[in-house]
Amino acid sequence: MKLPPMNALRAFEAVSRHLSVSKAAEELCVSQGAVSQQIRNLEDHLGREMFIRTPNSFSLSEEGEAFAFIVQQALAEIASAAGEVARTKSRRTLTISMSPNFAVKWLMPRLGGFYKAFSDVSVALDQSVGLATFKNDGVDAGIRFGDGEFDDLDSVFLFHPQLFAVASPVYIAKNGKLESLAKPGKHRLIDHQYAPKDVRAQHIHWENLVSGDLSDLAIQRVDYPDEHQAFNAALQGQGIALISDHMMEEEIATGIIEYANVQPVPARYSYYFVSPVDARPNDALIAFRDWLIAETEKFRTG
Repeated sequence: MKLPPMNALRAFEAVSRHLSVSKAAEELCVSQGAVSQQIRNLEDHLGREMFIRTPNSFSLSEEGEAFAFIVQQALAEIASAAGEVARTKSRRTLTISMSPNFAVKWLMPRLGGFYKAFSDVSVALDQSVGLATFKNDGVDAGIRFGDGEFDDLDSVFLFHPQLFAVASPVYIAKNGKLESLAKPGKHRLIDHQYAPKDVRAQHIHWENLVSGDLSDLAIQRVDYPDEHQAFNAALQGQGIALISDHMMEEEIATGIIEYANVQPVPARYSYYFVSPVDARPNDALIAFRDWLIAETEKFRTG
């Protein structure tokens, strides 16, 4: 028996999920009449009714339910395979996912060194606060902040950030340095409070360092939605911020930001290079991973 036409299978799969011709038509961007015609074509091809139709209901028949399970599974596998082919069509082009802060402040200043060693490899940086799924998003690998335990991903340790209390030279000249992280006195503290609670919980905040309740101590404090904005506020002289060491290498070197206190605070988690456990071998990705590990080793050892 010949295979049913693909358009008929796609229409059937959509209708079987939604149990609605109109919703299936909307998903497939075609008319309801076109979807109905494809369903009739499929039923004529198979010689079976796939749906039970009454004036008040529309449901899968017993045979239709069994067939829908197989078709849904098959089309999902085809979509996954197509995504893998798209991702691997040029093994010399890599897409790496990471946060915008990590890309701009740490990786991009070093990326020229990779291109000197591997001039035939192109690296596209997918800068997003959302996590790549590595399914159909075209992403080859990522750099993630966490404990190293990532479902269905291989992870390689890169480095463990250190936080420092920093402020602009103008602020320090006017207000002095911070003698103790636990007792900030009258200093104005800048914090970053990520909106998602799970992301916020990954980071160290002033409330984790200061002795006592910040609200009870009447300490001056201002919150920003992320570390980048908190750092900019410190650069502008608004107060003292807790900033990761990899975020401020250039600013410390040029003196536009200074340590308000030299005591390092270990971050809660580390950075890892991650990739799908079932990814196909990719020489370009291996080269990038090994280069990245070498660069982070340089960063860790100073």
